[in-house]
Formats: sequence, structure tokens, C-alpha cells
Amino acid sequence: MTTFENPYLIYAPIAGRAELARLIAAAGGITITESVNMANFGSTDLQETGESKKNYMSPSGMPLLQHGDLKVSQSGAIEAYMASIAPRYKDLTPQQRAVDMMFMGIKEEILQNCAKAIFTTQKEDKNKAVEDVCALFDKWGAVFEDQIPTEGFIHGLPYPTPADLALLNITTAGYMPFGSARKLAQYDFGKWEKVTALCDRVKADENVSKYLSENDNTEANPFGM
Repeated sequence: MTTFENPYLIYAPIAGRAELARLIAAAGGITITESVNMANFGSTDLQETGESKKNYMSPSGMPLLQHGDLKVSQSGAIEAYMASIAPRYKDLTPQQRAVDMMFMGIKEEILQNCAKAIFTTQKEDKNKAVEDVCALFDKWGAVFEDQIPTEGFIHGLPYPTPADLALLNITTAGYMPFGSARKLAQYDFGKWEKVTALCDRVKADENVSKYLSENDNTEANPFGM
């Protein structure tokens, strides 16, 4: 069995369900190795090696992660693992990690609804898809705007944690499916001033800024949406 010194992330050349894990790794100071192959979408085996995705407890979905003997699926598990081994996040308290995981879960809920709107609903009723996206973003935008700080980051630390990164992923960094949904609905998160300001602070973080400037998957749009 091949093992990897660095965490080995398996996904496709898009943002999707792997983007927050990538952001956590980059912001947290982890070097990862990636396999990005669109042909792995929906397949039961990995195209590069023929390995069954069942070894990662996945029938066919991604992302997948291997690190040493560890093999896992599910974006939330991968994100939490990345945060747990990141040098920058080694001193986070259990309470802070719980809040980070809450934002991870919110991100996943919004992602699934965005994907439904752009891949399914708009094929049947584009106006309904637009209404769904606007209602979704308005619902969560109001919650974010009410609860996040006016200055600094969510935990009051001098650097962004996964909670801040999840908000960035939803509103700014990650074309598929969030950016595509925003484009479909012509939705502007700029109306949420605190959200916009926090995400600007996250983007200005040195590690995050470097990642966003170098990563091609974040804004990739292979579906032409």
C-alpha cells in the first residue's frame, strides 16, 4: 500500500466539496499533495490506481483523503482532520473547534442547496432556481451579519480559523457551486457589510492570500456555468 508523508487529497479540478479543506490546509500551514481528475467523479474506483473508493468508506463520492494509514471520505471529516493537524490551529480550544465545525456544517448545507439549484432546479424552472438561491443566501446572510464580529476574526484571534474560511468559501472563494449560484441569481453579498469586511480580512491573511493567488481550482468552471 502506498502511503504519503503529506496529506493526499483526491478530488476534481474544481472548488466544490474540497475547497474548504484546501483553505484550511493552506491557512493552517499544512503542505498537501493532490490528485485532481474529473474522471473520478461518480466512479467506484480511482482512475489513476484502480483502487476502490470503498477503502475510504465511499461508494463513489469525493473528496477522499489519505494520510499515512488513514483513509477517509466526507468533506466534514476531512476538514476537521486538517484543522486538527494544522500547526497554526494546535492551540484551539474544544469550544473553538466546535464553532469551526458548526460553520463547516453550514457551508455544506449551503453548498448542497446551491448545487441543487444550478444542476437540477434551473433545468426545470430557472426562475425557481433564482428564487431558491436568493432565499438561501438571504436567510444565511442575515444570520452571519447578525453574529459575526465587526472587527477581527470570529474567535477573536489574530488569524482566521476554519469558521472564517468557511464564510470566505461560501461568499467569495469557490466558483463551483457557490460562485455559479451567485451568478445565476445575480446575488451580491456586498449588501452584508460585516460579512464582506470579514472576508476581506480573511483574504488579506498572508497564507490565504498566497493560496488564492496560486490555486487554479478555486475559480475553475469546467461546466461552463
